[in-house]
Amino acid sequence: MIHKHVPILIVGGGLSGLTSALLLARHNVDYLLIEKHTGTAIHPKAGGITFRTMEIFRQLGLEAAIRTASEPLDNIRGRIAVETIKSIDPEKLETAENSQKVLEKERIENFEKVSPSKPASCYQIELEPILLQAAKEGKGHIRYNTELIEYQQDDLGVTATIINRETGTKEKIRSDYLVAADGAKSTIRQHTKIPTTGRGVIGGHYINIYFQADLSRFLKASQFGWIQILNPEVFGALITVNNRDEWIYHVAYNPSNGESLEDFSEERCCEILKKAIGVSNLDIVIFSILPWAAVEQTATHFQDNRVFLIGDAAHLMPPAGGFGSNTGIQDAHNLAWKLAAVIHKQAHPRLLQTYHDERHSAAEVTTEYASNLLFSVIKKGVSTLNNMDHLAVTVGYKYNSSAIIEENSDTTHRMDQLELNGRPGTRAPHMWLKYQGKRISTLDLIGENFILFTGKDNSLWRAAARNVSSHLGVPINVYGIGSQGDCVEYEGSWEAVYDVTSQGAVLIRPDGFIAWRTKEGVSNPHLLLKQVMTSILW
Repeated sequence: MIHKHVPILIVGGGLSGLTSALLLARHNVDYLLIEKHTGTAIHPKAGGITFRTMEIFRQLGLEAAIRTASEPLDNIRGRIAVETIKSIDPEKLETAENSQKVLEKERIENFEKVSPSKPASCYQIELEPILLQAAKEGKGHIRYNTELIEYQQDDLGVTATIINRETGTKEKIRSDYLVAADGAKSTIRQHTKIPTTGRGVIGGHYINIYFQADLSRFLKASQFGWIQILNPEVFGALITVNNRDEWIYHVAYNPSNGESLEDFSEERCCEILKKAIGVSNLDIVIFSILPWAAVEQTATHFQDNRVFLIGDAAHLMPPAGGFGSNTGIQDAHNLAWKLAAVIHKQAHPRLLQTYHDERHSAAEVTTEYASNLLFSVIKKGVSTLNNMDHLAVTVGYKYNSSAIIEENSDTTHRMDQLELNGRPGTRAPHMWLKYQGKRISTLDLIGENFILFTGKDNSLWRAAARNVSSHLGVPINVYGIGSQGDCVEYEGSWEAVYDVTSQGAVLIRPDGFIAWRTKEGVSNPHLLLKQVMTSILW
């Protein structure tokens, strides 16, 4: 049995696991990722990518590739409800489509105010290969067809036994930490005995049929992303995969009545599809058939000593709003820089406790919103939503942990509207800057190290950051913003956007969240910055 040491063992090669690998590599942390399946996803599950997740992919240099892969679905918008696909009235369809165009234009305009990135539609079958290729180019250590058999952890690390499912060869891996990205049925979460909370299955059980068929006589390209089929025999929803001839059909089934996946043969699924479409002589090719359920479930803890739960292993939420995989990717983003800081001995291991403190609350907020969004759909347009705002749920949550230096404020952070104004614990506001002759976002300066934004006259802050970086061994990049600074605003002022004076400063973590802010100048920047960084990291 071979023995090997690697700083981080990632179990699970889905979106959360692959993103973890890419982010760790960016922070110069070696890893081994194992995935029990033989390759990337073969079924188009998660498809919606929020603009916040696209910001993370932008940091990784993958935004352009993902945007290209998403082009076929760029103009898909909105939803309609019909008896069958054949029954669609072309005139009503055009009217509904035009109204959706107006809503989409307003939606994009709202995104552009707060982010350099726009949301995208790119299914897991397209996205995972892009992430995998990037990991391979970065010399990542990834093994498919490899499964975790067991693991034990002690005060110094984790010892895992893995097996090559093709050859049966077993191997022991010693790692400092283990990242559990092993999905909804996470065996690692079960091993930790971490309980879960939530209402379980809340939206019923469904069969997901991935198929190919030419529906061009009923639907033209670039129309609706969700078509509800009201035919009571096959009540469900049709969703386009490639805006051409590949589709997913979700049809409900009832396990309590004895129905199971085995009851949905290819023959039966073809009959379901023909009834939903309204045509009996249609050529259909079925690629795969999967069961799924709308589930609300959150682990009570995202950390068990040296083991961390991310993605579906940590939380399950209904698909309404498309938050599930995005939340998992943001878990990976939050955890990676902290693991890197501890591995590189730039931080005390207690920094890792802030992963649960920050991401658990964010996951709970997102799950609540997704569940309420699902109920509003089930009740056919009758809103059961609370006062949370969609943009705020996407990017407006606030972290509270020892990795954030709170301000004395009587103002409660709101989730009924998006507030990104430089407050510690929130994502740094986006604004366009001119830097080294190029137009960039403030967010483009963030990703690898801590960032200190200051006014244009920042010699004292620059000296303070240099001294603190040398003392703690933690790089801090300093950018003066102003007409004569490192960065020049294209419009507006950074002081107004970040709510500081020209003498103030804002410290931003590698994950883009604000760690600390001083609105005014201070008498001893070096001493204060040293205290702040020490408080966050040690």
